[in-house]
Amino acid sequence: MKKFLFLITLMMAVCHISKAQKSYKFYNKQDSIDFHHYRIIMTEAYEWKAWNGLLKRVLVDSSYQDSENYIDYDSAYTLQKQISKFEYYIREQNESYTKIEQLNRTNQFDTITHVSFEGRDLKRLPVFKLLKCKNLKEIELVNTSVKKIPWLLNWSLFGLDSLETIRIYNHAPNKQIKFKRNTNIEELVYRDSPYSPLPKNFHKLKNVKEIDFARNDFRANSKFHLEKLQNLEHLNLSRNNIDLSNLAEDTVNNLKYIVLSFNNLTTIPKEIGLLKDLVDLQFAENDIQSDLIHPALGSLKKLKVISFYKNDLDSLPPFIFDLKNLTELDLYFNEIEILPNEIGNLKDLEKLYVAHNRFFSIPESIGELKFLKEFYLHHNRISYLPESISNLKLITDFHIHNNYFQGFPEFILNFKNLEDLDISYNEIHKFPPEMLKLNQLKYLWMRGITFEASGKEEAEELKNTLETLQKNGVKISIEMDQKISP
Repeated sequence: MKKFLFLITLMMAVCHISKAQKSYKFYNKQDSIDFHHYRIIMTEAYEWKAWNGLLKRVLVDSSYQDSENYIDYDSAYTLQKQISKFEYYIREQNESYTKIEQLNRTNQFDTITHVSFEGRDLKRLPVFKLLKCKNLKEIELVNTSVKKIPWLLNWSLFGLDSLETIRIYNHAPNKQIKFKRNTNIEELVYRDSPYSPLPKNFHKLKNVKEIDFARNDFRANSKFHLEKLQNLEHLNLSRNNIDLSNLAEDTVNNLKYIVLSFNNLTTIPKEIGLLKDLVDLQFAENDIQSDLIHPALGSLKKLKVISFYKNDLDSLPPFIFDLKNLTELDLYFNEIEILPNEIGNLKDLEKLYVAHNRFFSIPESIGELKFLKEFYLHHNRISYLPESISNLKLITDFHIHNNYFQGFPEFILNFKNLEDLDISYNEIHKFPPEMLKLNQLKYLWMRGITFEASGKEEAEELKNTLETLQKNGVKISIEMDQKISP
């Protein structure tokens, strides 16, 4: 289920950034030169170019044809991967929005709700034309050099009180955009502008509720002063290089969701405790170490979701178990060997993701998680689960593949709400006909399993069980060469 939801989310994100081309920021000129040098080596100095509607492979530099003068493909690939770079997207205008040319020739300003401006030559917004758009909801700036968002857009005298969203992409390098006081804007997007500094005075958007600052490569010295935004609820700071101690200097009210993924973080400082209203906290894809997490994290009593997906945790700090309102805990891809008995304290957990770690066992207290629905513990070293796991009556998704289980875990038959089961790549050679009683089952994964039976009668029973499951609508995943051997 989690895999499916992740794919849906990814598809939505791709749709939202449609017509965007990936680009790179290099931290010095020589890195840029070297990167493209290695790329030419790997392509043998050819590029694909459009010619009369057809793609043709064209030689762009004949000097690279002499292989004796250049390194081989594998070496070039390895060296190119070592070059530090920052990925971002080059955006294009939203086609459905009103462009500046249309704005200049229209007389029907009241019909305009979304406008989009593009081009480095644009340094000032056409304010007086925008003020005629009494139903304007959104302004989009793509690859512009606009210096400020003027206060006139919030002047009630002109009746422009419908503007809710400002989106800014690929802002001019090293040009800091400045905001003036505005009480109507509820959403600010400023992303994919890696050469530009943190927007100045964005705190003057007093009623902003959502801010997306992703993919800007903001540096560690960027100070956000989130305490000044008392209505902010959602904040995306993914793919930057920020210092968490610079998020705020005082208590932050109302901020509920924050994404801090891909920030090269190694520590979680005490300042995290200033975000006291957090409900959802995302630390995915960082380098956070267990002993560098400040206990202040345990003071976020309203927290319901926390993700440490792909970090460097080797243990779980005890104060994690003070977060009694957690409903989702994501520990995917870490180096944790022991799941403490205190996991049973998190009695509201509905989703527990501990896959791709180093667990040998799961504590008896797991049975205290009576509301648990999704439990992913695949890719570990587990051969046995405690009897108390049978208490998890609400389980819908249970993935234990790529472990060391010997035989089918009978407790699975107690999971009457089970929808998605993966037992692949274990030492499991048969499964009971009682599987047919799992009436909610929709997906059954049994890849890498050698089915064995004590005789023809048992082999027939296994085969009939599989066929009946399929007739009942269960989608079964097995490998093409898997057979039932009597």
